[in-house]
Amino acid sequence: MVFPIESEDRTLRNLLMLCQDNARLVVEAYRKSLIIFDHITKGKPIGSGDPLIDIHKVIEDSNRVKTSTIKELSEIGGILVSRDDFLRLSSSFSGMMDSIEVITMRLVEIKAREWKLSKSQAEGMGNMSDLGFDALVKLRDSITSLGFNSEKATSYAKEIDEIEKKLDLLYIEVDLDIVTSKRDIAYILILRDVARELERLGDKVHEASDLVRILAL
Repeated sequence: MVFPIESEDRTLRNLLMLCQDNARLVVEAYRKSLIIFDHITKGKPIGSGDPLIDIHKVIEDSNRVKTSTIKELSEIGGILVSRDDFLRLSSSFSGMMDSIEVITMRLVEIKAREWKLSKSQAEGMGNMSDLGFDALVKLRDSITSLGFNSEKATSYAKEIDEIEKKLDLLYIEVDLDIVTSKRDIAYILILRDVARELERLGDKVHEASDLVRILAL
Protein backbone atom coordinates (compact mmCIF):
# COMPACT_ATOMS: atom_id res chain seq x y z
CA MET A 1 0.00 0.00 0.00
CA VAL A 2 1.33 3.46 -0.95
CA PHE A 3 0.44 6.22 1.51
CA PRO A 4 -0.34 9.75 0.25
CA ILE A 5 2.91 11.20 1.63
CA GLU A 6 4.94 8.45 -0.06
CA SER A 7 3.06 8.97 -3.30
CA GLU A 8 3.71 12.72 -3.14
CA ASP A 9 7.43 12.26 -2.47
CA ARG A 10 7.75 9.83 -5.35
CA THR A 11 5.90 12.18 -7.70
CA LEU A 12 8.09 15.10 -6.63
CA ARG A 13 11.21 13.11 -7.44
CA ASN A 14 9.80 12.11 -10.82
CA LEU A 15 8.75 15.66 -11.64
CA LEU A 16 12.16 17.02 -10.70
CA MET A 17 13.87 14.49 -12.95
CA LEU A 18 11.53 15.35 -15.82
CA CYS A 19 12.18 19.07 -15.39
CA GLN A 20 15.92 18.39 -15.28
CA ASP A 21 15.61 16.41 -18.51
CA ASN A 22 13.74 19.24 -20.20
CA ALA A 23 16.21 21.87 -18.99
CA ARG A 24 19.03 19.77 -20.43
CA LEU A 25 17.18 19.39 -23.74
CA VAL A 26 16.65 23.15 -24.04
CA VAL A 27 20.39 23.73 -23.57
CA GLU A 28 21.10 21.02 -26.14
CA ALA A 29 18.75 22.63 -28.68
CA TYR A 30 20.31 26.04 -28.13
CA ARG A 31 23.81 24.62 -28.59
CA LYS A 32 22.75 23.42 -32.04
CA SER A 33 21.36 26.85 -32.86
CA LEU A 34 24.68 28.38 -31.80
CA ILE A 35 26.41 26.43 -34.58
CA ILE A 36 24.68 28.66 -37.14
CA PHE A 37 24.98 31.72 -34.91
CA ASP A 38 28.75 31.32 -34.61
CA HIS A 39 29.01 30.75 -38.36
CA ILE A 40 27.17 33.98 -39.13
CA THR A 41 28.66 36.20 -36.41
CA LYS A 42 32.13 34.71 -35.96
CA GLY A 43 32.82 32.92 -39.22
CA LYS A 44 33.17 29.50 -37.60
CA PRO A 45 32.66 26.40 -39.80
CA ILE A 46 29.15 24.98 -39.72
CA GLY A 47 29.96 21.33 -40.45
CA SER A 48 27.99 18.86 -42.53
CA GLY A 49 24.93 18.41 -40.30
CA ASP A 50 21.63 20.29 -40.39
CA PRO A 51 21.14 22.13 -37.06
CA LEU A 52 17.44 22.79 -37.75
CA ILE A 53 16.68 19.09 -38.28
CA ASP A 54 18.69 18.27 -35.16
CA ILE A 55 16.74 20.87 -33.17
CA HIS A 56 13.41 19.42 -34.33
CA LYS A 57 14.52 16.04 -33.00
CA VAL A 58 15.34 17.60 -29.63
CA ILE A 59 11.96 19.37 -29.61
CA GLU A 60 10.26 16.00 -30.14
CA ASP A 61 12.16 14.62 -27.15
CA SER A 62 11.11 17.65 -25.11
CA ASN A 63 7.46 17.15 -26.08
CA ARG A 64 7.65 13.56 -24.86
CA VAL A 65 9.05 14.75 -21.54
CA LYS A 66 6.22 17.29 -21.26
CA THR A 67 3.67 14.53 -21.91
CA SER A 68 5.22 12.46 -19.11
CA THR A 69 5.13 15.49 -16.82
CA ILE A 70 1.43 16.08 -17.46
CA LYS A 71 0.76 12.38 -16.85
CA GLU A 72 2.53 12.56 -13.47
CA LEU A 73 0.59 15.67 -12.50
CA SER A 74 -2.75 14.21 -13.51
CA GLU A 75 -2.11 11.02 -11.55
CA ILE A 76 -1.15 12.82 -8.32
CA GLY A 77 -4.26 15.01 -8.46
CA GLY A 78 -4.72 17.89 -6.03
CA ILE A 79 -2.65 16.60 -3.11
CA LEU A 80 0.57 18.08 -4.55
CA VAL A 81 0.80 21.69 -3.37
CA SER A 82 3.29 22.70 -6.07
CA ARG A 83 1.31 21.06 -8.88
CA ASP A 84 0.55 24.30 -10.76
CA ASP A 85 4.14 25.53 -10.46
CA PHE A 86 5.46 22.34 -12.03
CA LEU A 87 2.89 22.63 -14.82
CA ARG A 88 3.93 26.24 -15.55
CA LEU A 89 7.60 25.29 -15.47
CA SER A 90 6.96 22.46 -17.92
CA SER A 91 5.07 24.82 -20.24
CA SER A 92 7.89 27.36 -20.04
CA PHE A 93 10.27 24.84 -21.64
CA SER A 94 7.92 24.59 -24.62
CA GLY A 95 8.03 28.37 -24.94
CA MET A 96 11.82 28.35 -24.90
CA MET A 97 11.92 25.65 -27.56
CA ASP A 98 9.56 27.75 -29.71
CA SER A 99 11.94 30.71 -29.46
CA ILE A 100 14.97 28.58 -30.28
CA GLU A 101 13.18 27.14 -33.32
CA VAL A 102 12.23 30.61 -34.60
CA ILE A 103 15.76 31.92 -34.05
CA THR A 104 17.27 28.98 -35.91
CA MET A 105 14.85 29.26 -38.83
CA ARG A 106 15.72 32.94 -39.24
CA LEU A 107 19.45 32.18 -39.03
CA VAL A 108 19.08 29.51 -41.70
CA GLU A 109 17.43 32.12 -43.92
CA ILE A 110 20.26 34.60 -43.29
CA LYS A 111 22.81 31.94 -44.16
CA ALA A 112 20.93 30.92 -47.32
CA ARG A 113 20.85 34.53 -48.52
CA GLU A 114 24.55 34.89 -47.69
CA TRP A 115 23.95 38.15 -45.87
CA LYS A 116 26.96 39.64 -44.14
CA LEU A 117 26.37 41.36 -40.82
CA SER A 118 28.19 44.57 -40.01
CA LYS A 119 30.94 44.31 -37.40
CA SER A 120 28.78 45.98 -34.72
CA GLN A 121 25.75 43.81 -35.55
CA ALA A 122 27.80 40.61 -35.50
CA GLU A 123 29.32 41.58 -32.16
CA GLY A 124 26.00 42.63 -30.64
CA MET A 125 24.09 39.58 -31.83
CA GLY A 126 26.97 37.33 -30.78
CA ASN A 127 26.92 38.82 -27.29
CA MET A 128 23.15 38.39 -27.08
CA SER A 129 23.41 34.74 -28.09
CA ASP A 130 26.14 34.16 -25.50
CA LEU A 131 24.01 35.73 -22.76
CA GLY A 132 21.08 33.55 -23.80
CA PHE A 133 23.26 30.48 -23.47
CA ASP A 134 24.53 31.59 -20.06
CA ALA A 135 20.95 32.06 -18.84
CA LEU A 136 19.88 28.62 -20.05
CA VAL A 137 22.87 26.93 -18.41
CA LYS A 138 22.13 28.72 -15.12
CA LEU A 139 18.50 27.59 -15.34
CA ARG A 140 19.58 24.00 -15.97
CA ASP A 141 21.98 24.12 -13.02
CA SER A 142 19.34 25.74 -10.83
CA ILE A 143 16.81 22.98 -11.56
CA THR A 144 19.46 20.31 -11.08
CA SER A 145 20.24 21.77 -7.65
CA LEU A 146 16.59 21.74 -6.59
CA GLY A 147 16.79 18.10 -5.61
CA PHE A 148 19.61 18.48 -3.08
CA ASN A 149 20.40 22.15 -2.36
CA SER A 150 17.59 24.71 -2.42
CA GLU A 151 19.91 27.60 -1.54
CA LYS A 152 22.15 26.83 -4.49
CA ALA A 153 19.11 26.57 -6.76
CA THR A 154 17.98 30.01 -5.61
CA SER A 155 21.48 31.42 -6.07
CA TYR A 156 21.60 30.28 -9.69
CA ALA A 157 18.13 31.72 -10.26
CA LYS A 158 19.26 35.11 -8.93
CA GLU A 159 22.18 35.12 -11.36
CA ILE A 160 19.65 34.83 -14.17
CA ASP A 161 18.16 38.16 -13.03
CA GLU A 162 21.43 39.94 -13.85
CA ILE A 163 21.85 38.13 -17.17
CA GLU A 164 18.31 39.06 -18.20
CA LYS A 165 18.95 42.74 -17.39
CA LYS A 166 22.11 42.73 -19.52
CA LEU A 167 20.23 41.04 -22.34
CA ASP A 168 17.44 43.64 -22.24
CA LEU A 169 19.91 46.54 -22.42
CA LEU A 170 21.91 44.90 -25.19
CA TYR A 171 18.73 44.22 -27.15
CA ILE A 172 17.90 47.93 -27.20
CA GLU A 173 21.35 48.73 -28.61
CA VAL A 174 21.29 45.94 -31.18
CA ASP A 175 17.76 46.73 -32.33
CA LEU A 176 18.67 50.39 -32.88
CA ASP A 177 21.77 49.35 -34.81
CA ILE A 178 19.67 47.12 -37.07
CA VAL A 179 16.85 49.59 -37.82
CA THR A 180 19.28 52.41 -38.62
CA SER A 181 21.39 50.28 -40.96
CA LYS A 182 21.22 51.07 -44.66
CA ARG A 183 20.13 47.60 -45.70
CA ASP A 184 17.06 46.30 -47.52
CA ILE A 185 13.81 45.79 -45.63
CA ALA A 186 14.00 41.97 -45.66
CA TYR A 187 17.42 42.04 -43.98
CA ILE A 188 16.23 44.47 -41.32
CA LEU A 189 13.02 42.56 -40.55
CA ILE A 190 14.66 39.13 -40.31
CA LEU A 191 17.61 40.32 -38.22
CA ARG A 192 15.27 42.24 -35.91
CA ASP A 193 13.20 39.10 -35.53
CA VAL A 194 16.28 37.18 -34.35
CA ALA A 195 17.20 39.88 -31.84
CA ARG A 196 13.62 40.16 -30.58
CA GLU A 197 13.32 36.40 -30.15
CA LEU A 198 16.62 36.28 -28.23
CA GLU A 199 15.25 38.93 -25.88
CA ARG A 200 12.00 36.97 -25.49
CA LEU A 201 14.00 33.83 -24.75
CA GLY A 202 15.73 35.70 -21.93
CA ASP A 203 12.34 36.73 -20.54
CA LYS A 204 11.09 33.14 -20.65
CA VAL A 205 14.19 31.87 -18.85
CA HIS A 206 13.74 34.58 -16.23
CA GLU A 207 10.10 33.61 -15.69
CA ALA A 208 11.14 29.97 -15.31
CA SER A 209 13.78 30.96 -12.75
CA ASP A 210 11.06 32.64 -10.68
CA LEU A 211 9.18 29.33 -10.64
CA VAL A 212 12.35 27.55 -9.52
CA ARG A 213 12.62 29.96 -6.60
CA ILE A 214 9.02 29.22 -5.63
CA LEU A 215 9.67 25.47 -5.78
CA ALA A 216 12.80 25.93 -3.68
CA LEU A 217 10.80 27.39 -0.77
